[in-house]
Amino acid sequence: MPSRRRVGLAAALVSSTVIVSALPAMAAHADSEFLFVSSRSTTCSDSGPGTDMHRPFCSIQAAADAAQPGQTIRVGGTYTEYTEQVTLKRSGTPGHPITIRGEGMPAGHRTGTEFHPGGWPSTTKSQHAFVASGVHDITIKNFWITQSPQEAVLITDSQRITLDGNQVEDAGHQATEPPPHNLDNDTSAIRLTGKTSDVTISRNQIVDSGRAGVAIEPGVTGTIVTTNAFSRVYGFRASNIIVADSAPGTVVNSNTISATCGTGIILNGSSTGSTVVNNIVQVHRNCEASVGVGVMVASGSVPGTRSDYNVLYTDSPDTHAYYWDGTLYKTPADLTTATGQGQHDLTVDPKLSDGSGLGEDVTPTTETAALDSADATAPGQLDTDVYGNPRVDDPLVPNTGTGVGYHDRGAAEYQNPFKVSLTTGAYMPDQPMAVKFLGGTTSPWYPATTTLDFGDGSPVVTAPTFPLTHTYAAAGRYTATLTATDSNGTVKKTTVQADVASGPITAAVQVHGSALTPKSISVTGSSNSPWPVWQYAVDFGDGQEQWFRSLPADPVPHDYAKPGRYTVRLTVTDDHGRSATADGFAHINVPDPGDRAIAGRWTTGKPAANGLFNNGTWALRSTGDCCKADITQVAFGQAGDLPATADWDGLGHDQLGIYRNGTFALRHDNGTVTAIPFGDTGDLPVPGYWDGNGHAQLALYRPGTATFIVRHDDGTLTTAAFGQPGDTPVAGDWDATGHFQLGIYRAGTFALRHDDATVSTATWGNPGDQPIVGDWYAKGRMTYGIFRPTDPSYALSGAYTGIYGYAGQVY
Repeated sequence: MPSRRRVGLAAALVSSTVIVSALPAMAAHADSEFLFVSSRSTTCSDSGPGTDMHRPFCSIQAAADAAQPGQTIRVGGTYTEYTEQVTLKRSGTPGHPITIRGEGMPAGHRTGTEFHPGGWPSTTKSQHAFVASGVHDITIKNFWITQSPQEAVLITDSQRITLDGNQVEDAGHQATEPPPHNLDNDTSAIRLTGKTSDVTISRNQIVDSGRAGVAIEPGVTGTIVTTNAFSRVYGFRASNIIVADSAPGTVVNSNTISATCGTGIILNGSSTGSTVVNNIVQVHRNCEASVGVGVMVASGSVPGTRSDYNVLYTDSPDTHAYYWDGTLYKTPADLTTATGQGQHDLTVDPKLSDGSGLGEDVTPTTETAALDSADATAPGQLDTDVYGNPRVDDPLVPNTGTGVGYHDRGAAEYQNPFKVSLTTGAYMPDQPMAVKFLGGTTSPWYPATTTLDFGDGSPVVTAPTFPLTHTYAAAGRYTATLTATDSNGTVKKTTVQADVASGPITAAVQVHGSALTPKSISVTGSSNSPWPVWQYAVDFGDGQEQWFRSLPADPVPHDYAKPGRYTVRLTVTDDHGRSATADGFAHINVPDPGDRAIAGRWTTGKPAANGLFNNGTWALRSTGDCCKADITQVAFGQAGDLPATADWDGLGHDQLGIYRNGTFALRHDNGTVTAIPFGDTGDLPVPGYWDGNGHAQLALYRPGTATFIVRHDDGTLTTAAFGQPGDTPVAGDWDATGHFQLGIYRAGTFALRHDDATVSTATWGNPGDQPIVGDWYAKGRMTYGIFRPTDPSYALSGAYTGIYGYAGQVY
């Protein structure tokens, strides 16, 4: 049997030295096309080789350290969070780069894997997402990088690096408070420095950056910044967007800057031979200075530099299109007259689709001259836009651009607005087999022919005119299909289901939480009807009601003003005027002097949840979610017992237990109970992971002497004095070490002792509250909370978790 290391009450401080051997010589070619990374996989291992998707690496760093030229590192996936800093040490070769690609697509974001360097919100002030130093031929794409305290990507002394299709949000902010804030210590979202060359930054969405979105520092050459969208840039300091300082040959092409507090594009120092074309810049007033500028080109950057085919929209009297060679120019026409530059520039509102300039959709609308007017021959011009859509010709807009003539300016290409829609209208009670269809086709670019198939084998209707009523011959569920084909060969289809039936309408209702929360409940419901349901009404039994056209995805919460037994009634009404009701009951408790607060992880993999013990009856929340928690009641113990919960069986979740006058009774998952004599009358139970070996050990606190006593697996005892007589003991893994540390609670103040013998204190609660501890957010680190029996309610702290927004949440 392997030995188990004992840690806990007085863990010693030790230092560790990690020796990393030198990286092996780069192989001439890769044996496998892909390496796989998944931090969520239960079979992941950073010892490699990572070529099997079912045995991936756990960290991106481990895969990057093993990658060879031509390999793609596939980093999974949707809602998979990575908090590491990846330092790139290996290089690809020309034509065979190492590609690091995020997989999956979080809701509301175009890009892939979630990447939060230092955690969320970031508590580490020195981390980047990616660092490339002295490497070459690397591609990083499809990551959603957010909360990066330093630059999300820092590239130094590197060549042929490509950043493509990433979303970089809130990067470079040192301050933890939401913007706007002081930017003195802020950095950029992406920074290039040293002897870096031939970097391409393409098709990225950069939101809420620090002092700059992209910073290109002296000595960097040949950078291409193309087809990126910059939006929602805040700060009282001037937050410039694309800044090149003494960086010759910089190309800034087809970017959209929809909101800024400073200058949109800057060529500073001696950034000679640069190109600024096809960009859309909405120039707002500088939040600190008196002048806002779209494009700034310093005197030393003028030689060989070209600027043209941009849209520079100035929205106030103190904004200017250009600052060129030391002179401000209000409009591109003024610049052209003086220098010959900007001959095809426009000063028009680009009228982006989001309507405010602060959202993520930076597509120009048909109301702007940005359409079909770009220079398609410009260096860095791409065939697809920031969303991956192709460059297309709008036949309703003259082609005034150069090259093919129809590329749009900016990062987003306006697409064919060809659409079809089909819905069912209100049913007619006197015609139960008839269905009314509503729909239409929008095809402004090319003529389209439309057909409607009712899905019942009846003849297809060509060029239907809506509204249109169809009578079905038999009851059933039919799928009607509207198909439109335009003269360019594009086909659009949409479907809708039509229910043609007769039968009863039914309703069901469930009331959650009333066994534990004395004031609050939540309600879920369901219904069944052959006809669409158009209204749900919830009567809470206390004179309060709520109505919904569709049931919310989350349970409906409700607070009661006083205790009692209430009938909760759900009434469901379909569009044929028929109704059904279902009743549930809410038993709202009064404060009970016998209530004892408990907390535990009742389900493996779930956060810790609160509960109550009262004279042998347990009420356990299923999760830590205030609105979705169901209550499980268990009978175990008797009046006078003290609750004791811990993972007796090493299964990753807690089991119930009681302490009675010097004896523990431990209840296992299979229903058996183990009795263990330990302690004296008057002792208080504090079991937990004292030995750090995967299961709990028994422990006591002796209030009269303020002493903790831990019983180890081998039967030996360890004692430690902490606190003073009369304190209430608490114990938990405050340090995320895998074993417990001790603590006490005294009249609204927690004192928690750490492995290094330091003690942290926190005021949380009031005299008379009961302390509880748990890992409320499944972060592998425990924190504290209180139960207020006079209210009754819980307040769970977010301390030590890095989740500050939930501190003080009352459950």
